[in-house]
Amino acid sequence: MNDPAYIRGDPWRICEVCGFKTRSSQTSKRWDGLIVCREDFEPRHPQDLVRGRKDDQNVPDPRPEPLDTVIGPLTTTISSAASAGATTISVASSVRFMATDRIGVGLNDGNFERNTVHSVPDGTSVILLEPLGGPVSIGNVVIDYSAVSHPDIG
Repeated sequence: MNDPAYIRGDPWRICEVCGFKTRSSQTSKRWDGLIVCREDFEPRHPQDLVRGRKDDQNVPDPRPEPLDTVIGPLTTTISSAASAGATTISVASSVRFMATDRIGVGLNDGNFERNTVHSVPDGTSVILLEPLGGPVSIGNVVIDYSAVSHPDIG
């Protein structure tokens, strides 16, 4: 018991990081469970304790888009053939067409002719400002490029 290295209640420990022999009073248990000397002690980083929160991306009180809303150009088809030079075309529906609308009429040669609506006398006819530059057949497409700017569409 005359060993100068012996201190009652303060045994030797080996630091689990550097491997040096150190007195128990000079060591600490680190956050990761290792027994280390004062030089190798480090507190746990605060970011280790940050917990994420659920990001609720639900829209409160959602409403579906109305079915009659037009997004992009309005399209319809020719319902009765017309020859070159005609100023009236018959379409499947002209409900959304209005005077001064810019339209494209699919000609039989595969090209689209740009024209302007003069008037819409009923739900199936469109009167053009300029005469057709070529013939159109049943089923050819008519596109209303002005549909997205109609006041009733927004």
